[in-house]
Amino acid sequence: MASTLPFEILIEIFSYLHPKDLYSLSLVCKRYRTLLWSKISTTTQDIWRTSRIRYILHPTFDPPEKMSEQQYNYLLMVVNSCQFCGECCRYKLAMHWEFRIFCCHDCLLQRCISRNSLMNDWKVSGELLACLQQVITPPRSKQKLFLVSDIIKTLSEYHDIEAENKRLIWIQEKQSYINNMIREHKKYKAQFELIRLFDLTF
Repeated sequence: MASTLPFEILIEIFSYLHPKDLYSLSLVCKRYRTLLWSKISTTTQDIWRTSRIRYILHPTFDPPEKMSEQQYNYLLMVVNSCQFCGECCRYKLAMHWEFRIFCCHDCLLQRCISRNSLMNDWKVSGELLACLQQVITPPRSKQKLFLVSDIIKTLSEYHDIEAENKRLIWIQEKQSYINNMIREHKKYKAQFELIRLFDLTF
């Protein structure tokens, strides 16, 4: 019967479901996935937005720029295990919003490098270091970590620029971008932690 229901009725039903249920439904059949997984359909985005507003008990920010409601809901309310090893103990897990990574500390360390290693072993200058997004760690942590995949991508962008004057412009723009992103990432990370604090189903 569900396979023959008009889209209008399905949309109405879906608007009452929790994001976790929407993810489960998107795996049921091609019809549901078509309706629930489009990143450009305003109807699809409205379904997920309505679900987010309905099931998160306090106001939330809109998704970051270029992030779909599906991915936003997944990060806020659905993901519950390390994205690399599957660890499920909530006390071993953390969201690193700056890289859209939810993982345990061990898996994070395997994919990161310290500031000292970047400067001493990789010979990254202080100027370029300021162009890299640092992993947001707990306030009492003495480690300053950087994600290796992000380092490689950023350094590749820099070295692809041949003209020295264009490199200087790139550095200035990148540093400004990183400073703005630091504020945004902290805002979304705090929101995530507040949601998980009151979400007893996590």
